[in-house]
Amino acid sequence: MKKMLSLAILCMALALPLMALADEEEVPSAKEISEAEGVPPVMPHAAPPLKNGSEEAACLACHEEGKNGAPQSPHAERRACTQCHVQGEIKEKHKKKGKR
Repeated sequence: MKKMLSLAILCMALALPLMALADEEEVPSAKEISEAEGVPPVMPHAAPPLKNGSEEAACLACHEEGKNGAPQSPHAERRACTQCHVQGEIKEKHKKKGKR
């Protein structure tokens, strides 16, 4: 009888940590969050310095028409870009070969 009780206590002791792990929710990665439906994309670069005191001029200089490979803004009429878009992980600039 003591062996049975000891075995039952041991099983419960081993099962409790596993039950606690099962209740934990998985935290989504930054990539999963950025790709979520309805979430504005993050800026993969530092926010550009303001031109003429205007955020819109700084962002839309490239994004209004998609210059230099920048994605074209689907809503260029909205001028307060950083109201929705936040700075994400900053990608390093690629150095051009042969130039320093």
